[in-house]
Amino acid sequence: MTTEERQERRVRVALCQVETRPWDLDGNADRLLVALDRAAREGAELAVTPECVFHGYGDPPPGEHVRGPLLDAAERLEGGPRVRAVRAAAARHGMDVVLGFAERSDDGARLHNTAALISGRGPDAGGVVYAYRKVHCRPFESAEHQGAFTPGDAFHVAAREYAGGRSRVGTFICFDREIPESARCLRALGAELIACPLATPTYDLYRPPGEGRADNEVITRARAAENEVYIAVVNHAGRFNGGSLVVGPLGEPVAQMGSRAGVLVVDLPLGRVAEHHHADPLGWMGWGYRRPAVYDRYLGVKAAPAPP
Repeated sequence: MTTEERQERRVRVALCQVETRPWDLDGNADRLLVALDRAAREGAELAVTPECVFHGYGDPPPGEHVRGPLLDAAERLEGGPRVRAVRAAAARHGMDVVLGFAERSDDGARLHNTAALISGRGPDAGGVVYAYRKVHCRPFESAEHQGAFTPGDAFHVAAREYAGGRSRVGTFICFDREIPESARCLRALGAELIACPLATPTYDLYRPPGEGRADNEVITRARAAENEVYIAVVNHAGRFNGGSLVVGPLGEPVAQMGSRAGVLVVDLPLGRVAEHHHADPLGWMGWGYRRPAVYDRYLGVKAAPAPP
């Protein structure tokens, strides 16, 4: 592939920042479908939703454990009515969708925080390309602690055909960003774009220094720069403050939304990623200098407990 061919590859991505309300399953699904319709009208080839968009990542009712309400709200990957509606919309619009939702296993025994890449075109239109189950769960969401989600154990990247050429799309979810190995695994699998459904307070990249926090944005920029990839983060509007954003392969901010609901469509020249990797295989942030055999001696074990 020539430099010109690498640089010409593009994809049109829609950030679907939906306003969600806790446990308003049908209302949240309806608002998402409206956002997907708008994304398609604006020519998006790939749309990304917030994390757990159907139940709005709501807290449980007072006195209840979250598992009960989540079992009622979660949907099976193949049979859930709201998942089916999104799959139908993807096929109808010819647009891939990364859908964040609470997934219930077929046997009903496990709940996962899932982001499914749904195909919008070809013979598998409306089908699931992969289902990523959140690998890193904080105590309040993990079934091993106070929460209800069983962590996943695999990362996924898929090659997708868009108008600008073949692009490789991977996914992680929210807190996965804070764990550097998540993005490293996706880079190792060849990701050029990482879609990241989110449910957490975010803050404006462009605030003056010292005003508020910018941890989510700074972490996203670091992960993108470390791996020379694009990252598209999509949050809930309203209660989680929106702030959906796209960061480029040098860690540069490309676009960011405010706190209100809306759809932002961004053209991403993913060919820049291949060009960076081709021009400097070692990577400006050190990808090619890694020494996994050394790290394995330390990273294969959990950290020692903090001193009392």
